[in-house]
Amino acid sequence: MSSFSYSFGSVLRSLPQFRGKHRLSRWVLKNLVSTGHDLRVKGLLGCEYLLPNLTENLAFDVFINGIYEKETNDFLVEHIPQNAIVLDIGANIGTICIPLAKRRKDIRVYCVEASPFVFEYLKTNVELNGLTDQIFCHNLAITDQDGAQLPFYSDPEKFGKGSLAPIFADVAVMVNGMSLDSFVNFLKLPRVDFIKIDIEGYEYAAFKGGHTILSSPVAPSILFEFVDWAEEFSKVAKGSAQKILSDYGYSLLEFDEKNGLISLPKILTTGSAMLVARKKS
Repeated sequence: MSSFSYSFGSVLRSLPQFRGKHRLSRWVLKNLVSTGHDLRVKGLLGCEYLLPNLTENLAFDVFINGIYEKETNDFLVEHIPQNAIVLDIGANIGTICIPLAKRRKDIRVYCVEASPFVFEYLKTNVELNGLTDQIFCHNLAITDQDGAQLPFYSDPEKFGKGSLAPIFADVAVMVNGMSLDSFVNFLKLPRVDFIKIDIEGYEYAAFKGGHTILSSPVAPSILFEFVDWAEEFSKVAKGSAQKILSDYGYSLLEFDEKNGLISLPKILTTGSAMLVARKKS
């Protein structure tokens, strides 16, 4: 990284969000975006990251803002119970779990990342931040099948968009699959208090494989994203992840950055939204 790019990145991370910041940064840093790899960056909250590249939006956001999806992180900090055991399924390189763990020293986070390439960055970033006694990393795919070898498609240049379907890549690596129930049993966890999951439309399979834990009256709250085209790529009906949670006895709410949590009147089948599932009282 050139000294100018490094200095400019540091200045950007010190500035609040402003109109045009993303576009301006893309233009000024276009050479770095196209050529930069394995960039070590100091972000907000004392976090450090090794970024595979800046082509992927996730990494670029960290480079210019020092944090990824700050509103999501703030929500998790506020809503995760005290001394919670948290599952981060689809943890990627750790841009959600690392600042969360820095802000919530009372919690333990068990991370799952399917891509072997991305998993190495996740482990490195957890180590860089001295969080190996609070964040525990596992390289596998959470699904509804135990012991299955599954094709996982992940382009290193688009490392934030890995999937069990060939959406952004056409070359797959085989990864181990495990159901959510079996994963919790494997870890011998006494309970799970919160789940954050982002696995590109395959949430339904993960929830299906978590029947025991998710059908319990004391099941964990869940933060997940609905994206119509991603769920369709997983070859289930759009809205299937929401429906199975509803069948388990969950209430569904939409997380709106401006208005907080809004009750969903019906299952979403079009568009996209960040959703929260809570057990009905």
